[in-house]
Amino acid sequence: MGNGSFNIGEDFTKIFESWSITMAIIFAVAIGLIKGIKKYKEAFSADNFITVHSEIHELLTELRVLTDAARAQVIQFHNGEYFMDGISMRKFSLTHESVEKGIESDGERMQGLLCSMFLPLLLLVIEDEPKIYFTVDLKDSHVKQYLESRNVEAFSVLPLRKQNQMTGFTVIQWCSGNKAENLDAVYCADRIRKITDSINAQLAYQKR
Repeated sequence: MGNGSFNIGEDFTKIFESWSITMAIIFAVAIGLIKGIKKYKEAFSADNFITVHSEIHELLTELRVLTDAARAQVIQFHNGEYFMDGISMRKFSLTHESVEKGIESDGERMQGLLCSMFLPLLLLVIEDEPKIYFTVDLKDSHVKQYLESRNVEAFSVLPLRKQNQMTGFTVIQWCSGNKAENLDAVYCADRIRKITDSINAQLAYQKR
């Protein structure tokens, strides 16, 4: 053929090869972007986790120091195993804690505990009042025995909520009767309420 002629087969092959190379480049770039985004999300999630939970520990320490308490804790509800009738066991565990020097931690003891064994405590949580309760005034129960075994002279509890559902609670404990009796109840109630609200906000930032 002359100079003005063309070969359809050859031209189509060139076009196809060019298109294939372009698509391969686009695909490679897309894969790289996806991997980059995934790594970024993983790093962001890890940073978020560390930031949120570090802040919660700092808030607990602030609360403990301001109220001159022995322990400040965050307790969160979770499902456990199942009873024979298929009903889920409602449990709670200690997830964050700040402890005064010389006071034993509850970290290992308060893991996977049955809510049904702590109903008197949970009833006080539901009241949603940052009152100071004295252990000696409680009726005989597993809760009273547990608190006495931990040398808790007085305590205060407030619920933690997400979308109006109670997800856990904060606990402040005093292991000295003199400290608890001489506290400024109004000041402590204000600190307990505000810092619990701050902890609740931090928990809401968690990425799921």
